[in-house]
Amino acid sequence: MKKFLTVLAVLFLCVTLANAQGYRKGVNNLNVGIGFGLSGIYGDAGFPPVTAGLQIGIHEKFSVGGIVGYSSSSYGYANWEWTYSYILIGARGEYHFLEPTETWDAYGGVTLGYNIVSVSEPSGYTNYFGYGYTAETSYALFGFHVGARYLFTPSIGVFGELGYGIGYITVGANFRL
Repeated sequence: MKKFLTVLAVLFLCVTLANAQGYRKGVNNLNVGIGFGLSGIYGDAGFPPVTAGLQIGIHEKFSVGGIVGYSSSSYGYANWEWTYSYILIGARGEYHFLEPTETWDAYGGVTLGYNIVSVSEPSGYTNYFGYGYTAETSYALFGFHVGARYLFTPSIGVFGELGYGIGYITVGANFRL
């Protein structure tokens, strides 16, 4: 945890020292990305978290929006294998650090949502008590992130985030709407 906080602090410092940002009131950003690592998964990761999120600029320094995503994992025991699916739905709020320009955006934020978990169990499996296995345990999703966006054109760019919630690291394409 100490290393993770150190990485977050260094990223925040690097982003803060840059003197450009592509954010302002009224700017809407659509991020489509792939994540690495997902908290709360069962077994081995299968399909990495893919996400789509929309942020709406409501103030010179603040934006709000939502995020949806999907991921899967599997767990094996003896000759049996369970496959888990995760549908992520959440609301996000972000604070934008620097003065606006047209190419850079540096931000940090929080996510509050719900992770809908479903499981596909092996046919014919029963436990020691003669019952099937039920492991559908959906849960509340709380997260935080820091990230940056860079625009190659006025409406297309890339983004990267570090955090806890959807993925520990998320990278992808950014579209300014």
